Amino acid sequence: MEDEQKTDEQKSPGSDPFKKLIKVLVVIMLVGLIFFALFTFFFNMQDAISALFDPQYVPLIKAIFSLVVIGVGVYLVKMFLNK
Repeated sequence: MEDEQKTDEQKSPGSDPFKKLIKVLVVIMLVGLIFFALFTFFFNMQDAISALFDPQYVPLIKAIFSLVVIGVGVYLVKMFLNK
């Protein structure tokens, strides 16, 4: 009987596999929403660049914007992989 009490005490509330699965699914859904928002933002920004800048400079501004997005993405991936 003492062994059963010890095993119940050793289990923490966060160790429930169902709760972990729910947390993982929520994180996956949030990451999916973030990627969707990122792609939507990227293509809308491309349209905004076309509308705001002189047609002569649109390709240059789009290239600079894409380069900045790639640079920030690489930096964030590198930052998260170093942890």
